[in-house]
Amino acid sequence: EQLEGSQFVFAGDEKKKRTLSEIMFFGIGTSYCAGLSLGGVWGALEHSRNFDGSSKVLRRNQFLNSITKRGTFVGNSLAVLVLIYTGSSSMVGMWREKEDLWNDVMGGGITGGFYKSTRGVRTAATFTGLGMIAGLAVNLVNGTIEQGSSYASDTLSDTARELWER
Repeated sequence: EQLEGSQFVFAGDEKKKRTLSEIMFFGIGTSYCAGLSLGGVWGALEHSRNFDGSSKVLRRNQFLNSITKRGTFVGNSLAVLVLIYTGSSSMVGMWREKEDLWNDVMGGGITGGFYKSTRGVRTAATFTGLGMIAGLAVNLVNGTIEQGSSYASDTLSDTARELWER
């Protein structure tokens, strides 16, 4: 159970929203660290599969090189995707002048389409759809963490109700 106001430094801050720079800083930093970890595991597994019977010093150096190679690749790639996602979802929110689920869905779609835009229209369209699904998932996970377990069901039912009323 959380204490009232335990997430805010000053009294009255609970009404403030996080700024775009705070959202980007948190998202990019978290995704970069997660990417470094996942890439490091990928590099360690790759090293164990391609292991040769070299000397101890050479094996250790090869192990560290494979972790560093994959870790930085995944970390940088993930951080850039989060940068595009947070920027595009906030731009959609500014354009729509609303803060709701659709900003994250559209931001995810823009990110997915941009990510695979050089592979052709069909691939970009596929990744736009996947990005929209990922944006929905990010919104529901973040909302559940921040507002509680009923966030996902409440948000989806409210959004469905809005769609049917139009």
